[in-house]
Amino acid sequence: MASLSMSRLGLNLVLLLVVLGLAGLVGWQLQEREQQVQNARLLPLTLADLNSIVLERQDEGGMSQLALKRDGEQWFLVQPVLAETNSIKVRQLATVLDEKVEASYPRADKDLARYGLEPRQFMVSFNGRQLVFGNTNPVSNNRYILNGEQIQLVNETIYNLLTEDWVNFIALQLVPTAWRLTAVQLPAGFADSPQLVSAWQTAQAIRVEALDPQAISPDLQKVVLKTATESKELLILNLKDELVLADPAKQVVYVLPISQAAQLFPAKTGLETAPN
Repeated sequence: MASLSMSRLGLNLVLLLVVLGLAGLVGWQLQEREQQVQNARLLPLTLADLNSIVLERQDEGGMSQLALKRDGEQWFLVQPVLAETNSIKVRQLATVLDEKVEASYPRADKDLARYGLEPRQFMVSFNGRQLVFGNTNPVSNNRYILNGEQIQLVNETIYNLLTEDWVNFIALQLVPTAWRLTAVQLPAGFADSPQLVSAWQTAQAIRVEALDPQAISPDLQKVVLKTATESKELLILNLKDELVLADPAKQVVYVLPISQAAQLFPAKTGLETAPN
């Protein structure tokens, strides 16, 4: 009996060692697979890791820069103007971090101009780590990206974002996310309503455009948006086919659909009698 018990104990120990060995092997394989996935990406970063994004491009006038900074949960455009950023644009830019690197070559002794990487035209930096965007491969349609000392091929979808004007990165909402409006002051001729403050609090443009300084004149009417401690003015450029409001501080124009006129500019006797 003692011999049988010892045999069973030995067998159990062997089985335990086998199980531990298999568990270790599986863990090692998972770690290796995770490392391979990490190595197959452009940068070891995710959207949650980011605190700065800088877009640079070569224009006729030289190198222009668009800089985004994170403050808590909000992203802000800090160059060329200070404004809250469209969060959709940030998420779109970050998608390149998840794309798989299809091929990678050392840059040494390579003709960078052949890949569209010299002279540099479009660059994006995530947390200070720069990626230079070049041409697309004529066979795979993947894009050449200079990443440190490596030329990498990536199936990316953000190249068009690098060519967009800075105004396209401005948030569409007229009121900053952190603001809580307490009052809205409209020009004479418009009515007040219980829903006026909430309507302006949630108002969103369908597009944002750069402000033409020549569109500003002293006789323009304005809307004053107030919180308990702050206020801002929007100049009324048009209330006919569209609602067009200028924000001189941000150098932008917000364009809203005319369908929002009744909520944002309730007229006492109809919109047609209100100031244009």
